[in-house]
Amino acid sequence: MNKTVLVTGAAGFIASHLIELLLKNNYNVMGIDNLRTGHMRNLENAIEQSKFEFIEQDICGKDCIDLQNIINTELDAVFHLAAISSVKLSTEDPVLVNRVNVSGTVNVLNLARLNNAKRVIFTSSAAVYGNPEKIPTPEDAPLNPLSPYAASKIAGEKYMTAFSNSYNIDSTVLRLFNIYGPRQAYSEYSGVVSIFINRALEGKQLVIEGKGNQTRSFLYVEDVARALLSAAEKSDAAGKIINISGESPISILELAEQIRSFSQPDIAIIHIPPRIGDVLDSLGTSKMAKTILDFTPKVSIEDGLRMTYEWCKNNT
Repeated sequence: MNKTVLVTGAAGFIASHLIELLLKNNYNVMGIDNLRTGHMRNLENAIEQSKFEFIEQDICGKDCIDLQNIINTELDAVFHLAAISSVKLSTEDPVLVNRVNVSGTVNVLNLARLNNAKRVIFTSSAAVYGNPEKIPTPEDAPLNPLSPYAASKIAGEKYMTAFSNSYNIDSTVLRLFNIYGPRQAYSEYSGVVSIFINRALEGKQLVIEGKGNQTRSFLYVEDVARALLSAAEKSDAAGKIINISGESPISILELAEQIRSFSQPDIAIIHIPPRIGDVLDSLGTSKMAKTILDFTPKVSIEDGLRMTYEWCKNNT
């Protein structure tokens, strides 16, 4: 029997890759997005397939009535990826980020409840750990939000637990670490890989906030899609919080130098004051991902950066 799933934030960076993987695995996919930051071009491979349905809708309305009127079918899984994922924007407009990331999550969980969803998969973030004492950071490390964005993700996780306990919905939380790859947006609020690559293509200097000694465990987007699919399919993932992290951290300065080396070697790298709410080191333990999800990253940082660079060069 074909399974039906809902993906929020469908026209976004990670969700669009997930949708392609779901369709390849014969899922019926309903995708929802308000297109505030998502783009229909990200769904051009999915939109013509009969098993895919796109719904332009905001998840952050006053209540869930609009969603329920549109989506009224039993769901095997809900992948909740719709969110504002920028630390910078969260420090500038915390009320907006709370509305989208917290109230929006409650609306999606309520929709899942009303449609008897068997499992909800929520994309949280490594930002919930703040500056952790342990590197790599285990899932049971203390939570210490350094930004409104991180706080919103913690709130989303807690609502996942509350709905699971109140309504017997299987829930799985994936704490994602530093995702990059094709289709990642390019703006001042984007991830550092997208910013560096696009600035290099424009011949602009690469700007590092702080000394550049902060480290990140970057993970290619197609690897993340595999982890999300596994979180829906593995029975042992129910009720779990799992890190999804790269395994080979590099510093931001090393990242800039690597991108410069295969793009425009004469581009300058400059330093400005560090960003408020930024963390120093970000690397998660991988034991739970391996044992529960059977997940190990496949794409190296070198290969992933080159593929992302080529995509950006051909799509800007």
